[in-house]
Amino acid sequence: MGPGQFGDTTIGLNENHWVLTAIFGGGLAVVGLSMMAWHHKSWKKQREEPGFNQWDLTRLKTRCRRRMQTSGMIAVLGVMLAIGDALIWSQGPLVATVYWIVVIAMGGWLLLLGVGDLLTVRVDSKLARDELQRIGQKRAKLETELEEMRRRGSNGEAKSNGRH
Repeated sequence: MGPGQFGDTTIGLNENHWVLTAIFGGGLAVVGLSMMAWHHKSWKKQREEPGFNQWDLTRLKTRCRRRMQTSGMIAVLGVMLAIGDALIWSQGPLVATVYWIVVIAMGGWLLLLGVGDLLTVRVDSKLARDELQRIGQKRAKLETELEEMRRRGSNGEAKSNGRH
């Protein structure tokens, strides 16, 4: 009876089947941890920025928390891939099945976090564009008023020399 045939108790993997998965998983873990460090550094810099109001800081804090969770999930998935392929198969088919279902579910959660971040960025961008448009309209109105004042040669106040 060879590997993979009915009644075989092994899954027919060679001795070093886990090496590539461990390298890939380790790489994912390093990428996830690097992203977490970058998000932390970015949030620290944004907190000290004087131009943000309280609403901006709340929005940025939420974004940082969401991105830290996403990056942490990438790191955890990397570790789970590396460890899972190296060790889990010897625990039996039920344990291996449950383990890989959990890994896939975490990947799905990571996908949902990414979609949520994408949608949030789109909403924030639309709000920023709308605000810039309002500022542009206000600027155009003020520039028109300024041009009218220059044309009249006045500073906008009534000229009064005591006579009406």
